[in-house]
Order: sequence, then structure tokens, then C-alpha cells
Amino acid sequence: MSSRSNKKAKKGRQHGGFYEPPTAASQILSLSADGRRLHVQNELLREPVARSESELAPQTGSASEGGPDFVLDAALPPSGAETVEGVQGMAVVAKARAKRYPASDEPLRAWIPYRDQYLDEVVRLEGRAWARMTTLCPCCDKAAPAFRCAECTGGDILCQECVVQLHAHLPLHRIQRWDGTFFRNVTLRDLGLFVRPAHLDGSSCLTCRPGPEGLTPITIVHANGLHIVNVQFCSCVQEERRTLFLRLAWWPATATDPRTCAMFFVLKQFHLLNLQGKLTIYDFYKSLELATDNTGLEKIPDRAQAMTLMVRQWRHVMLAKRAGRGHDSGGIESTAQGGLALKCRACPHPGVNLPANWEDAHQEDAWLYQLMISQDANFRLKNRLRTGSHEDPWLGPGLAYCVDDGPYGDYVMSLASQEDIRTCSGFAALLNALTRSSKGLRATGLIAVSCRHELFLSKGMGDLQKGERWANIDYLVASAVKGTGVRRVMDSYDVGCEHEKGFFVRAAEFPDHIKLDLPKEAWVFVVPKFHVSAHKPECQGAFSPNYVPFTGRFDGEHVERLWSILNPAAPSTKEMGPGSRKETLDDLCSFNNWRKTVNLAGEQLLKLLVEAIPEASSHKKDFEAFDSKLRRERPQEVERWMEMVHVWEQDRRNSPSPFTIVQKTVTRAEVRLRLLAEDNHLSANSRAVDLETGPSAFIVLGLEILAAQRNLALQRKEADDSDSAMLRIKVQKRLATLLGKVHKFRQLQAAYMPAIHDSSTSSTPPRALTALDVETFAVVLPSDLPPEQRELVCGQKLPRVEDELQYADACDALEDLRHSLRMRTCYNQDKIANVTGQVPNTKARSLQSSVDQAVKNAADRYCRARQAIERLRGAGPWQEVLRPLLQTDLRQGQASLTQPVSDELAEGLIAYADEHADMEMSIAEAFVAKWAVVREKAHAYLNNAHASSGQAPQSQSQRVEVVQVEIEVASEVEESGSEDEGR
Repeated sequence: MSSRSNKKAKKGRQHGGFYEPPTAASQILSLSADGRRLHVQNELLREPVARSESELAPQTGSASEGGPDFVLDAALPPSGAETVEGVQGMAVVAKARAKRYPASDEPLRAWIPYRDQYLDEVVRLEGRAWARMTTLCPCCDKAAPAFRCAECTGGDILCQECVVQLHAHLPLHRIQRWDGTFFRNVTLRDLGLFVRPAHLDGSSCLTCRPGPEGLTPITIVHANGLHIVNVQFCSCVQEERRTLFLRLAWWPATATDPRTCAMFFVLKQFHLLNLQGKLTIYDFYKSLELATDNTGLEKIPDRAQAMTLMVRQWRHVMLAKRAGRGHDSGGIESTAQGGLALKCRACPHPGVNLPANWEDAHQEDAWLYQLMISQDANFRLKNRLRTGSHEDPWLGPGLAYCVDDGPYGDYVMSLASQEDIRTCSGFAALLNALTRSSKGLRATGLIAVSCRHELFLSKGMGDLQKGERWANIDYLVASAVKGTGVRRVMDSYDVGCEHEKGFFVRAAEFPDHIKLDLPKEAWVFVVPKFHVSAHKPECQGAFSPNYVPFTGRFDGEHVERLWSILNPAAPSTKEMGPGSRKETLDDLCSFNNWRKTVNLAGEQLLKLLVEAIPEASSHKKDFEAFDSKLRRERPQEVERWMEMVHVWEQDRRNSPSPFTIVQKTVTRAEVRLRLLAEDNHLSANSRAVDLETGPSAFIVLGLEILAAQRNLALQRKEADDSDSAMLRIKVQKRLATLLGKVHKFRQLQAAYMPAIHDSSTSSTPPRALTALDVETFAVVLPSDLPPEQRELVCGQKLPRVEDELQYADACDALEDLRHSLRMRTCYNQDKIANVTGQVPNTKARSLQSSVDQAVKNAADRYCRARQAIERLRGAGPWQEVLRPLLQTDLRQGQASLTQPVSDELAEGLIAYADEHADMEMSIAEAFVAKWAVVREKAHAYLNNAHASSGQAPQSQSQRVEVVQVEIEVASEVEESGSEDEGR
């Protein structure tokens, strides 16, 4: 009984053997006349008294004249109670505080006073208890009682003959014998019990061989330990011994002349413990040995290897049984590839759960019948190269979720020279760097394909031989989709932006058994929501599930969540042979699919639908209000945005994305090229300006010297810390190179800033520089001078040149900072998800440190460039573009309008439009991204509501209709209320 039911039961306590119903009470609070005191009045609520019809009939007299007023007066609160303004007969009533029960609120603390009693009773059961004064067997009243069963309820002490008779059909119970001081373990076999499989009714058989010679000892593995049972066979039944054992629910370890069996119950028990808790067969069998003898003094037969074989056989047969192969005349041998896998009931299956003529559905409805899948690689599920397939065969190759290694291996080997996967964000390169080593491994990881409802797809799982390669991904995706009969596929992959580029070129070379018959337009690639933020902006707009049409609330991360089912089994599957590992993975996938199927058939789809319908209505209204406001202010631009969205939906790869803001940045090379062209065009003597001695070359050289000085300081510190001669030699070489740049800079400075030495307060002439001086050499640029001195020293052109170059450097640094932040996010995520072990963790940490240093360097470059621009320009509109960099900006990824809006739209979209209605073109570009995101969010909820209603099982259809009717009524009431307010 639960704690909640206990509380309910305690509300009606028993006194003297009679039940007393709980008494209801209420409190009425009222204020005194002066408002300083609070009066509390407790009143018992009387239960209504049953009355006859004559008593309920109207009575003549003054009492009945009041009619209904009399009833209302009786229901009024007592005088002095504080009434609620505007409501007749309503008073402020305080809610009675629920009574607390220590037994349920603090169960352990409440149990402490009784622990000695528990201990006494446990010790009491170690002895004879109440039977210590009994001299005769309570069952036959003949012999002295000396035996009891540790499994049967009651623990009666019986004689030997009675205990054997009562356990004729319970040969695996534990028996104990009293030897005068304590109970000693004995077996029913020692007491003379034997099992006759062909005559379970106890009848005798003339064909049985009498005496001990006719008894065969069989070792039985049961949940309470290991047993040796005598079995007597006869020849009156022409059945194999394995058949007789199976009919006893004993699983024989061998098919011929079995001498070891396991009870069906213990196989089922381990099966559930392994699936749910990932308990290994080694630990389970060791627990059975301890249950047999916890002292280690008895010699127990070793049946660990036999138990392992029986478990594998049980897995395979149960997988076939649940797939219905026992009702097929062809049996397991005729099972098709993937025939033992449990299919998703909510995904589209032509001829099963799709309406007639679904192929002819319009685009608005055709997406409902698309298959939405996701694939990913898991580098924790490795496998050591211990035994081969000959010593450890696979009982069902390719019959469930893992593909057959034969065709799969041949295809991968045919593309052995294919390069590993690369991506625009670089996080796959981290995985390849950390998992490329395959020494001593049969498989470096695993790839799986799942549907959007988090079920593994049949024939969609396979090993990785070395790193993550297109050959592995392509084969498994095509194998999982082949034979589904769908006309449209939405494929989510961490690097979907790269997967799309060459997929159909490679698909043309697929083998016939996985060759796809879908056109290119029917395959939509997306990047999961959690991973898309680490990609470049152009990939975020084109491949984010938040923006791709007809995705609903699909996030593409479902296969990532499924690794939580398989990862706990990684330590055990890593040491298994090839066959045992594949069978275990198939079994775990089947277990996951069954649990997901049960949840889908329960309340999960209904909950999604109940959530989606009101959210769709709310988001639709928000977008319509937002859109109408913008259309009133700038109708032409909104129409241009709508056309932009339609064009992008037709060609997401090549069309500009309306969900991203184009970053208009310039580079140092572009600025230098433009300045050089200006110098050549304005040259008085039509002589081209030297690229190495022009004004831009002078400023660039100064910036390079400053960067080299900072790098040299870091290298010198590293050399001093490591005390390495080679590092010190490198530092000296860099000093020599930097000295040449400094000499050249001083020559150019004399030409472009001749007054710099004249304006110096020092009268000492400059001395010749040496390699020791370059680290502290002061590089003076126009931004380093005060405004009044700058005009005298530099003129007008040189500050403008530095300003443009510094602005380009700030833009470059900002872009590098964004890229480094994306890289750091991916490195951290993938290290947590895929990297285990000391050596891979050390490599991963070194990569993380390098990225952290890149973030710091980019941030320093940006801050220095921005400070120089601020000294050159002063305050101005440029500060809205190059904003101050905060420390909080370095602890997060990219933050922009390209990020998806939250599940619940922020309030105030109309006010947002009011505030920015009068906007410039740059703000309009931000608005098109905001407008498109809000529009796509509303469509996502509308599509999700439509899809959820189609996926709900038939048993929920009536409840779905009720939900829809209630929402429609609520919408009508809300609309009518708005109209009344308007009138």
C-alpha cells in the first residue's frame, strides 16, 4: 500500500473495533470592528440526513413563504464573518492544515524504536521457534520432526517422509535438518527425492531402471542457487531428453545428452536484470554460487560457461518468439533480414497505418507520411579483438538491428581509401583524432539509426572499423530506409550539411540490396538542434530543424538520447566475442523499442497532442498580431520577406537564408588592396606605390611587430619554464627576424612620421638597436598619439589608414572569436559524450587548452583594435557595431537572432514592433530574421499538432476529439469576449 493510501486509511481510525468516519470541520475567519483582531470560529460540517419524500415536500405556513430565500438564509455564514465583496453568501474560510503522520513522513525515524523486535524475530527463525516443544511430526503424527523447508511459507518442521512427499513437485527447494544445536543444509536428493519427467503425476513405470543405477544426476541452475537433482528416465515415451526437460521448464545446456539445465525462471530473471540494470552474467552467476554456499567451504559445480551459453540461446529464442516466428511454418531459418526487429507503431508504414491514396496527398499533407530518422556514432561501444566469428558465432546475423557483417564489411572495405568525415564546425575532427587508433580493437565504435519516436530501426546498426567514415554512415542509413516504402525522408545528422553534398553521388554506387529508389528532392537533411549552434551561420540557417519546413517540433537528437540505453553495457560488450556482442546489442535495442512502444500506446502521444493544440493556437495568434503590425507599417518589406522565405524553402542550400543576418565584415587584405589602389590612382607622377613601403605597409608592419612581441614573450616564458635548449634557440632565431622588421619600421617611420623624434622630450639621439632591444621596442602608431600631436606628426592620411586597418583587424578578431567559441563548445560536448580513458582524456584536454588560448588571443586582439579605433574616432555610431567585450561573452557560444526562440514565445511582440516600426535598413535585416523565426515557430506547433493527432492510437481517438472540441470552444469564447470588449 502506498503512502497516499495509508494517509487516506488513517483518516478513518478504529476505536474499540468499530469504524468511526472522519469528521469534517471548517474555519471561518472574521475581523473585529476596529480591524485589529482576527476571530477564528471552528464549525463541524454535518452530513445530510436522509429524509423521506413527504418531509421534502413543500409545507404550508410562514416558513414556506420564503421559498428559496429560506434556503439561502440557512447557507449564510454566521454574523461577524468577513464577506467577499460582490458575492452573496461568501466568506473568507481558511483551509484546515493536513495532519502529519511520522510513519509516512519519516519512515526510518519511526522504525528505529522497533528495530530490536525485528532483530529478535529474525534470530527466532534461525531456531525451531514454536516447534521446539513438538515431539511428533504435525503432518503424520508418527516420526520425530527434524526437517524444514526454507522456501515454503510457515517453516513447519516435519519428518523426512513428509517433507519428501510435500516436495514431490518442488525439487529445487532448500531443505534444512535440525542436528540438535542448529539447522544444517541438506538436499532433497540426499533425502531420496527424484524426478521422473515422463510421469509427473507420480505413477510408476515398468521401463524404469530401479535402484541408484537408474538415477541420473542433473545440475540445475535456479534463482536460489545451484542444485543437483536425480532424474529417472524411462523408455515408454519416445522423446528426446532435451524435449522432456523443456516441458519441465528446464533449459538444457546442450542438445544431446544434457547434464546441466537452467530453470526458465532464472533465465528470465537474469534477462530482465541485464536489460534494465546491465548486470553481467559473471556477477549474476557469482551471486547464485553465494546463494548456494556463502562460506566457500562446499564444492560447487562450475556451470558458468554453460550458463553463458544458455543465456545466449534464451535471448535468441525470446527475440524470435516475440517476433511471431513460432507461428510461422518456416521458423527462424526463414526469417527475413531485420524480421526480428520491433517496428515503430507511430512511424509511417504503407499498407499498415496509412490511409488509402496517401501517395497522392498534397504537399500540405504529404509530409505527414515522411520517415524522420537520425544517425550518430558512439565511440564508447568498442570491441576488443579477442575471439573470432568461428569460436563465437552469431546466431542471427542481420535478423534484427545489427546488419550482417558480410555484405557490410565488403562494402566498407571496397571504400577503404575514403577520407574520414569532416565538418564546417570541426568537432568531428576531434572525434577522429581521439578515436583513430584501432590497435587491438575489432570495432572502434558503433553507428545506429533511429526514428523520431526514439526506436532503433531494423538493419540500422553497425560497427566502426577506424574513425567515422561516409562508407559506414551511407550503408547503414540506406539499409535502414530500404524496404520501408516511404516517399519522403528527413535525415538528421551531426554533419548533415556535409552529408548532403555527396550522398546521392555515392548512393548511385550502392549495392542492389541497399540501393534507394527515392529522388533527391525527397530526402531532406537537417542538423540536430543541439549541434547546429556549433556550425557556421550559413549552415544554421539552412539546416536547423527550427527553420526547415514541415519538421514540427522535431529536434533530431533522439538517437543521442538512446545512447543512455546502450552505454551502461559498454564495459561488458567491449570484452565479448563478435557473436555474443551483436546478440546483446540486438536484445538491448529490442528492449528499448518495447518500452517505447508501451509508452506510445499509453499516454505519451496524447500528452504531446494536448500540449501541441493550445500552443499552436497561441503561437498562431502571436504571429498574426506581430505580422499585422509590421504589415501596417511596412507592407512592401513584409511582402519581400515572404517572397524571400518562399524562395529559400525551394532551395535552402543556394538561396539566402531569411533566418540569419549577413555579417558585413572586411579583412586586412581587402583594406590593403583598396588603399593601394587609391594610392596608385592619386599618384602625381603616375608611378605605382611600392606595396612594401606604402602607408598601409607601414601600419601593417607596426601591427605585425606588436603581435610578434606578444608571441615572443609567451615563447620565452615557455622556454624558461621548460629549460629546453631547442626552445631557446628558436627564441633567438625569432629575435633576429624581429630585429630586421624593427629596423625597417624605423626607416618607414622616419619617412611617414618624421616629426615623431622632434616631438620627443628626450635630447639623447637614438642608438643602434640590438636583438635584446626588440622585445621592449616601443611601436608608435597614430592611435598612440594625442589628437593634437597626431595632426602635427602624422598628417591626415596616415590616421585614416590605421583606422581602416584596425577596423578590419577588429572584424577578423571578432569572427575568430566566434569560431573559437563554437569550437570550444563542441570540444567540451564531445569530450563528455565520447572520450573515456586516461590517454584520450589527456589528448582531449590538450585540444581544449589550445582552443581556450585561441579564445583568449582573439578576445585580446579585438579589445586592442577597438581601443585604437576609439582613440582615433572617438564616440560614434560605430560603437553599436563593435560593442565592448564582456567576460560573460567568453563563457557562451554564439548569441544572435539566428538562435531558435524558446518554446514559449516572449511576450510583447506587438510592443516590439511598435518600438522598432520606424527602422533603418540594417534594423530591417534583423527584423526579417525575427519575423521569419516567429513565423516558423508558429508553423512548427501547428505541424506538430497535426502530426500528433495522426500518430495517436485508435484507443485515444475519442479523447483526442474531446480535447479538440474543448479547445475550439475555448477559442470561440475568447474571440467573443474580444468582440464584446471592442464593442
